[in-house]
Amino acid sequence: MTPTLVDITGLAALSLNIAGLVRTSDRSLRHSTGWASALWAANNLLMGAQSAAALSALSVGRQVSASNAQGRSARTKLWSCLAFLLVTLLLGALTWNGVTTVFSMAGSMLATYAMFYMRGVALRLAMIGVASLWMYNAWAYDSWWQMLGNTLNGVAAAYGAWRAAKTQTTV
Repeated sequence: MTPTLVDITGLAALSLNIAGLVRTSDRSLRHSTGWASALWAANNLLMGAQSAAALSALSVGRQVSASNAQGRSARTKLWSCLAFLLVTLLLGALTWNGVTTVFSMAGSMLATYAMFYMRGVALRLAMIGVASLWMYNAWAYDSWWQMLGNTLNGVAAAYGAWRAAKTQTTV
């Protein structure tokens, strides 16, 4: 049953990620990737990648907080972002698994900054970097779902960046 659940959670998470990344709405991107993070957490847990599972679970809260912080004071954004960066470091330390954890933490930290402070093209380009950093986790756990997912997420983010740039130039 576990391999089937790994496949189901991977496919569902990938679908949500791609749906959010190809859209030009930053709000939609944050919402879709928040739900996808919950599924990636389950996917990582089923594979035995505890550090990645913990960081993915934290991403759910980050996405909600980043969405709520939009339009709020700079101080609110700063403290929220710093809190998630610190918790990312703490979770990484508590679930340490060597170099794999470093790449996952770096991807999570880049995503945290991007979700709180970036928009449009820059946000989607940062997501390419996030997908690239998380690719190491996929490779380390020999997860073809995550390898495919990170590759397609990177492509979707590039396409979304192109669409966002096109939208920005016509506005």
